[in-house]
Amino acid sequence: MRQKILFISLLVIFSLTQTFAQQKSISGKVTDASTGQPVVGTTVSVKGTRLATQTDNDGNYSLSVPNSAKALIFTTVGYESQDILINGQAQISVSLKTTVSNLNEVVVVGYGTQKRKDLTGSVSSISAASIEKVPITTAQQALQGRAAGVQIINNDASPGGNISVLIRGVGSLASGGNNPLYVVDGYPTTGGINNINANDIASIDVLKDASATAIYGIRAANGVVIITTKKGTKNNKVQVSLDAYNAVQSKPKEYNLLNAQQFASLSNEVEAADSTHSYFGLPVWHTPSALHNIDWQNAVYRTGLTQNYTLGIRGGNEKVQAAMSFGYYDQKGIIIGSFFKRYNLNLNLDYQATSWLKSSTSVKYSYQDANNPITGFNLLNVATNPPTMDSGSRITPFIKDGKGNYGFYNPLKNVVSGFGNPVYSVETNQYQNVTNYILASTYLEATIFDGLKIKTNVGANVSNFSSFYLQPEDNRASLQYAGVIVTPANYHQTINKTFE
Repeated sequence: MRQKILFISLLVIFSLTQTFAQQKSISGKVTDASTGQPVVGTTVSVKGTRLATQTDNDGNYSLSVPNSAKALIFTTVGYESQDILINGQAQISVSLKTTVSNLNEVVVVGYGTQKRKDLTGSVSSISAASIEKVPITTAQQALQGRAAGVQIINNDASPGGNISVLIRGVGSLASGGNNPLYVVDGYPTTGGINNINANDIASIDVLKDASATAIYGIRAANGVVIITTKKGTKNNKVQVSLDAYNAVQSKPKEYNLLNAQQFASLSNEVEAADSTHSYFGLPVWHTPSALHNIDWQNAVYRTGLTQNYTLGIRGGNEKVQAAMSFGYYDQKGIIIGSFFKRYNLNLNLDYQATSWLKSSTSVKYSYQDANNPITGFNLLNVATNPPTMDSGSRITPFIKDGKGNYGFYNPLKNVVSGFGNPVYSVETNQYQNVTNYILASTYLEATIFDGLKIKTNVGANVSNFSSFYLQPEDNRASLQYAGVIVTPANYHQTINKTFE
């Protein structure tokens, strides 16, 4: 117990030390270029990351950024965004220019569109040009720092982790009770937004006030996010595009922990000073120089790699417009065995049957596979596991030898029997978490006369989730130690199908 307390204390101290050592603070003020007045609520974000803050009532901001940060992005509704290079500066103040041309922009407001100058509700819009400025992998990330009053929260840093969107703050304590309604190409859906390829998005409009409930009812109580995907063109040409994105995620800063020799020496000191004689280290620890050292952090952490590719083909004429795209996303996390893969297929087809009748069809398919085998307390064990497994397995004292044998801690000694080999668990257990997702919608729109249109909309949202977990029987310790119970196999399976 004392040993664990010591390790956890060291972990916290080194964590705080490294955190402060790797960051620097940047502050400044954001003002209106024409009036000199402070611009309240401006989003200040670190380019290429998810770090962001907002200016206060006086236009001031303060943000802690990594030493490797290159530039800051200043964005707010009604002003032109600015990218400012840091170049070692601790004070960065900017003056933003207002945008007036956006008053004639067409904004999707539900079942129709309006010019921005005619809007009475609160709407934020993000165009494809704005989305393309910063590499993103999800639709939620496209909103981050670009829509005033919209809060993006990354709940889970694991590959493919969940991202929450709050439009008017927390309104319910229920799980998932604060999620907005998503409308994709005119079809309302309560899920599946993580299945949308961000490179296919043409625009995002966020309905933030209560007027959205007049269109979508109670489902819009937490706001509405309207996503419109890219359509075909009318210029009698075929447009082919390839979007590629690659990123490397470095291993986390490792804690400076004791090696096997230092750990054994500390254990011997604790054992010698224990007047109650309640603590006993392993006999093999009495000879620290003979121990084999194990670095659990180096064994579990790795360099992460993210790849995202989208091939798009768009074309058409005045009569028919078509757009098709195929996307591939692969993220390998910084923890061994963690990954998120996604395949996307998107098809949009628009047909102008007559001058007064047109139709539009949208089909989106996504296949996902994800795994995150080491989480929570198991990840903490990486820093608290003793740095040696000597006296455990009689075959190998290492995490894994060249013959495929895995080491383990002595199962008969309480001081180490509770620790496990996470590398063995990751490489021998079997996991599957597969989701097949289809979102299809079609509509007919008839123009009776100018100012009056009739539109029908039909759609379906199908999601099939299948997962299983298999932990094989583990008899390694029982083969070497009499009386040790064989760890039985463990299997469970989950199947979940939804249809809207």
